[in-house]
Amino acid sequence: MADLDLSELSDWISKASDNGAVVVVTHRNGDMDTIGSGLVLAQTIGPSARACGVHIGTLAKRIMKGADVIFHSLDSKRPILPRNIGGIIVVDSASPGQIGFDLPDSTPLCIIDHHGAASEEWPETALLVNRDTSSTAEIIWELIKITDNTISPLSGRLLLAAIVADTGRFKHARPGCYQRVEEIIAASGIDVVDVINEMESEDLNQSQRIAILHAVSNSKCQTVANIVVATTRARTHEGAVAHALLAAGAHVALVQKKTTEGMRMTGRASRTATNLGVDLGRVMSGLTTRLGGEGGGHPGAAGWSGEANAVELESASLAALSVELMD
Repeated sequence: MADLDLSELSDWISKASDNGAVVVVTHRNGDMDTIGSGLVLAQTIGPSARACGVHIGTLAKRIMKGADVIFHSLDSKRPILPRNIGGIIVVDSASPGQIGFDLPDSTPLCIIDHHGAASEEWPETALLVNRDTSSTAEIIWELIKITDNTISPLSGRLLLAAIVADTGRFKHARPGCYQRVEEIIAASGIDVVDVINEMESEDLNQSQRIAILHAVSNSKCQTVANIVVATTRARTHEGAVAHALLAAGAHVALVQKKTTEGMRMTGRASRTATNLGVDLGRVMSGLTTRLGGEGGGHPGAAGWSGEANAVELESASLAALSVELMD
């Protein structure tokens, strides 16, 4: 596995740091990859950097609990950023709309990402660092390797948790992922098995367990081009519902949730499905042409959010999946 060429990114960070604070922005879903990548990148850059975003997901909160890390929560309507900003780095976001607030126009912008499908373009003046990795955390590790192969146990735990989460426990790992995991283990002294055990120790309360079981039991199944697709609606933990549907035998799980802004669709696909040509990132991105909103992600894990009624969203999702498989 050849190291990624990130010299341009390293130079950009050095220049931005000389000119002021470096703001590392995570996306609005706050999953483990964006939060872990953002925190470790900010720590790597140094005191001039701060990690911030509008939301931290449940898993990321649990991994961060008790850790000596600083994450600045922003109000999406009135985000307060440092006055003297040398540059903004957005991590793990395929498009500007996934951030959750508008970025200042005149500030140097850099995007570190690994998604292939996006519903919106970044400004032409931005430095786009997009690599074919399983997670953004792997790109952050490659950046760290340019100057130093050692990281703290905390950074190692955050990066490993991000990689494990984004690869679906390595089911969707791309070439080079395993070697990077081994390098992070060696550099930090953290065992990935311990990280996985910590991630799987989620303690759901009774109402959450009932809600998840209710969503699974009310699911509907149909076949799209020999792919078994399970659809349902959930009130909580859409990701857990989707994984339960895959464990029950579905190739693809599509889970809707009503939010304060409208609707959200969470999609998960098995390794078998992605090998057969399913790319949920393109499916969710394609939904934006039908329904508007924001969508994108990975072949095996993706999402869409916007305004639509439940029937319309389910129909459009199945249609987009059908088009994806027929191409």
